[in-house]
Amino acid sequence: MLRPALDTVLMKPNITANSRPLKLGGGTPTQIGSGTNFPAIKLVEIFSPDDWEGFTEEYVGSVTPAYKKTIRFTGSGDMGRDVVGFSSDKYFDGPWDNYQCKRYGDALIPSDVWVEIGKLIYYTFRGEFNPPQNYYFAGSKDIGLKLKKLLTNSAELKSQLIAYWDKHCREQITDTGEIKLEGALKAYLDAFDFTIFKPLSVVEMIAVHSKTPYYIRRFGAANIPARPKPALPPAAVQATESRYVQQLLQAYTDHLKVPVTDVKELANWPEIEQHFNRAREVFYHAESLRNFARDSFDAGMFDAVSEEIFHGTVDTYGMKYPDALERVRSTVTQAGNLSPNCNVLCVRVQIQDKHGICHHLANANRFIWVK
Repeated sequence: MLRPALDTVLMKPNITANSRPLKLGGGTPTQIGSGTNFPAIKLVEIFSPDDWEGFTEEYVGSVTPAYKKTIRFTGSGDMGRDVVGFSSDKYFDGPWDNYQCKRYGDALIPSDVWVEIGKLIYYTFRGEFNPPQNYYFAGSKDIGLKLKKLLTNSAELKSQLIAYWDKHCREQITDTGEIKLEGALKAYLDAFDFTIFKPLSVVEMIAVHSKTPYYIRRFGAANIPARPKPALPPAAVQATESRYVQQLLQAYTDHLKVPVTDVKELANWPEIEQHFNRAREVFYHAESLRNFARDSFDAGMFDAVSEEIFHGTVDTYGMKYPDALERVRSTVTQAGNLSPNCNVLCVRVQIQDKHGICHHLANANRFIWVK
């Protein structure tokens, strides 16, 4: 007999030890996550069935750019398919992967998956669709050790499916009749590639999902790691910041109408020197954001924030000004007024970062202060 899904279990008064329900608290996962640092892996455990499938769909859509399309097939008549990632426009006639998402009160065990594997064998045997390249099992309470061992031993997985066919598959695959494992179907199963069946951990799914804009909506800002304290700029200008520093000196020259070729000369103009020191401070503040994105999420997230800042300031940058320093000030001020929203990194973006990104853009010659 198949183990009931968690939402079904919660409705029944008599519950077996292997299917004990979770105690649900008040509030949605997002509400909980935005209020306290409630671990995302625990929030997954209390997802509704629809939320768990939606989370899986978001994961599949983000796990690789190779997927041209992601479609959910959950529900009656899914033929063993849940969330499908298609690698081509040919859909099931081309390469595809299946993600079978299970929501039970405990980690997945072998008896939870036999009928799903049986469905895939039976329906591909009938020619309803071609077998997938990969078939992943994912459980909201993760995958138990016994099932992990089977999913990493294709020969044993096949052997045990055959042994348990009558108990878990024969009368469970369809409602229209028994599916006996014999004749051509048995030969098809014997030749089937069981290495396509693989485990997928919740930890791995969350790690990928955390790099998407969906993460905050599901888990709340409290689950985004805190940023380390930004380092102060070193006393001497480094080679990595030479271009934006050179551009600032040119802007000061344009403003003062006096040649300024060395940072030591700025002591002659205290306000200008203070501006320069602030510029270096925010440059390194933004650099700390870049390092934070690289270490905690994905380096490309900082680039996406920078691109959003660029497009939000480029018109201001392009206006006419009495001198180049006014162009710098106006552009930086406009950047501070923006609210980037391109990915989860934006939750940790501060005004100093937005100002500093302008100098990063100047360091890359995307902004040229003196025209």
